[in-house]
Amino acid sequence: MPPNATEGHGTPVIGLTGGIGAGKTTVSRRLAELGAHVIDADSVGHQVLAPDGEAYEDIVRRFGKEVLDGDGAIDRQSLGTLVFAEPRRLKALNRIMQPHMASRMAAEIAAVRARPEPPPAIVVDAAILFEAGWDQLCDRVWTVSASTQFAMSRLAARDGMSQDQARARIDAQWSNAAREGGADRVIRNDGTLEALLAEIDRMWGEEVGAPPAE
Repeated sequence: MPPNATEGHGTPVIGLTGGIGAGKTTVSRRLAELGAHVIDADSVGHQVLAPDGEAYEDIVRRFGKEVLDGDGAIDRQSLGTLVFAEPRRLKALNRIMQPHMASRMAAEIAAVRARPEPPPAIVVDAAILFEAGWDQLCDRVWTVSASTQFAMSRLAARDGMSQDQARARIDAQWSNAAREGGADRVIRNDGTLEALLAEIDRMWGEEVGAPPAE
């Protein structure tokens, strides 16, 4: 993890996390609409895996050329199938990727803070914020929590998962309690979209001192 990632008292960095089906993506999109600069961890992962990315050579060396597609790029589906079948391989993948991702995110944070007119806040949107240690990049952490039943219903409607599939995905992640224990703010999302947006606007106003959007 890059040292002193949040030093300098510049634009505040909010870490945003939450379990699958909790509504984190909706929160992230709303924060972008309110003026936040959002760093999406999934996009950063794509960047470090690209042929010119920092993790590319180590990934190919560790997992072999069978994870490459016909153009020589890393096939994320093939890589995922390989590592998720074996926890040891997944740990190896994380050890390779996560430090490079942290460095990219820290560099982006510094670049955004250095702008002549920086945004009111920077958001690091990452499902595994705590697991990867990326909360160290952040001044504060928000987590989105939803009941298991609510999350399962959303996964069924959004992704067509069965109840067993949805529960397995939820159980494989950190619990709501674990995330909430490390977070500064908790966004409850067991209600309507309107209620969620109103809560985001309220918290944004409290966090950055900006009035909610009209």
